[in-house]
Amino acid sequence: MNMMRGAVAFEAEGRERFIRLTTNAQVRYQERAGETLVDAIVAMQGEGSQGDMLRLRRLIWAGMGHEGLSEDAAGDLIDEIGLAEASRLLGDAIRAAFPEAARAEPETGSEDAGGNAPAPAKAKAKPAAA
Repeated sequence: MNMMRGAVAFEAEGRERFIRLTTNAQVRYQERAGETLVDAIVAMQGEGSQGDMLRLRRLIWAGMGHEGLSEDAAGDLIDEIGLAEASRLLGDAIRAAFPEAARAEPETGSEDAGGNAPAPAKAKAKPAAA
């Protein structure tokens, strides 16, 4: 299989497949879920988010849009490969889609996590009352 940049290959249902979080995949996810892919990733990393199957299935579905899978078919695929493997593949696809953010993750004991990650948004000043 000729792999494209950011594609994470795996085997399921007896053939090679891949997940890739392209711009179109991110838009597909946002249109269906009503939240951005980045918001989903942040939410899935929060406490108590283990078992967020709706987001996991929808992210796998969006990242495999090139195959035209339904969300139910994406769920069947997760069942076949296993939850741990699906989560690993999704993590790899996220790191492949956002290599700058992956490089900017702070290392333990490192004072300068720097990287190219965007700075947190500053709160906007409220307009003065008229």
